Amino acid sequence: MVRQDDERTLLQIRDLQTHFATADGLVKAVDGVSFSIRNGATLGVVGESGCGKSVTALSVMRLIERPGRIVGGTITFGGKNLIDIPDDEMREIRGNQISMIFQEPMTSLNPVYTCGNQIAEAVSIHGGMSGGEARKRAIEMLSQVGIPDPARRAEEYPHQLSGGMRQRVMIAMALSTNPELLIADEPTTALDVTIQAQILELMKALRERNRMSIMLITHDLGVIAEMADDVVVMYAGKVVEQSDVNTVYEHPHHPYTRGLLASIPRLGEKRNRLEVIKGVVPNPLNLPAGCLFQRRCPSAMPICNVAPPFQEVAPGHLSRCWLTPAGDPPSVGEAPSEQVALDAAAALSAE
Repeated sequence: MVRQDDERTLLQIRDLQTHFATADGLVKAVDGVSFSIRNGATLGVVGESGCGKSVTALSVMRLIERPGRIVGGTITFGGKNLIDIPDDEMREIRGNQISMIFQEPMTSLNPVYTCGNQIAEAVSIHGGMSGGEARKRAIEMLSQVGIPDPARRAEEYPHQLSGGMRQRVMIAMALSTNPELLIADEPTTALDVTIQAQILELMKALRERNRMSIMLITHDLGVIAEMADDVVVMYAGKVVEQSDVNTVYEHPHHPYTRGLLASIPRLGEKRNRLEVIKGVVPNPLNLPAGCLFQRRCPSAMPICNVAPPFQEVAPGHLSRCWLTPAGDPPSVGEAPSEQVALDAAAALSAE
């Protein structure tokens, strides 16, 4: 087992690059992503659709299919770089020490097998249990995730269950092997708010009970506020802001994070219209030079034509932006000229 003290790092990603070679060109779906997940903590990964959240998760699981492949970086878990280990060793880790809840349970569950059989199969493969033991474990897990009459539900097929019930089955399957890390990709998508709240409360309770870490992927900032200890904000394949959840929500630095937070409607606050982030995510086949957010950014400056560094703006608070730590444009004395920055970028590229 890899379990460590609470403040130890369970998973560490450094400079991860996952690219897709298409007929139209190279898509850098994940381009230099770095973050870590602490033991027993929940990391929220947030961003618009197409920003690279799910591809990052699939890279951790090593489930990237052609024409995609991991071309660089490291994914360290239990002292091993998951990118380099043999396939059979990765299969032992996948589903056993690291489990994943996929985005749409109806397409992730096999329609021709009962829910109980699918959970029992996962337990048999990864836990080495006999048929009878695996069956008993499947019913136990359905009970743990709050499904009433679990023995009867174990005999039912996915199409006989509601969306919320199917999601619970997916959670039961993912947790049946007592993983140390659970990756949840949009676990509450398409569920009504009541069922969504129940699923989130269930995940929190199971995290405490099983002492596991969670990587929670979502575009819903309300879910992040409810669940996460640390937050990573992604945009166009890169991490643009990273810190603990209170810092990101109370002192957002990157204009993209500010825009996401400003777009959330608030109870008791009257507005003539909702705030929006103008424009769209850039085409991954034709990314702009410099800051990838500059065409949509209300704070864009000439210096933004040069890619900003991912730097610390406060202790433990990282942001990929030229703005000062206070979130203001740099003064003439503070900011390098555009030519100086261009020269620096060229020198870094040449190294």
